[in-house]
Amino acid sequence: MHFVERLDSGVVIISIKGKLTGPPETDMLCERIQSKIEEGRLNIVLNLKHINWMSSLGVGALMKNLRNVREAGGDLRLTGLSDKIKDIFQITKLIGVIQIYDSDVEAAESFKDEPKA
Repeated sequence: MHFVERLDSGVVIISIKGKLTGPPETDMLCERIQSKIEEGRLNIVLNLKHINWMSSLGVGALMKNLRNVREAGGDLRLTGLSDKIKDIFQITKLIGVIQIYDSDVEAAESFKDEPKA
């Protein structure tokens, strides 16, 4: 698994390449997100455009990271979902739990629209 990370107006955008099917990939993702939480970077976008397969363990890792980021006071958004991966989120009814956008720019902009606590 390979990560490319950039910052856009305070939003961390992480592009992931590979598969998300279980350890060690899911552990690598969790460690990456946890490091962002520890840095205080709580607005995170995961671009999954180059994820060619995701298992139930991968979905579970995304949900775990979503919970951890939200508990820290931030949020996690997804972009670049293939039709296969969108189907997984629809079948599991998680499409309403995590926000999904067509582009990184749209996802990063969505953080600006949220009311401040």
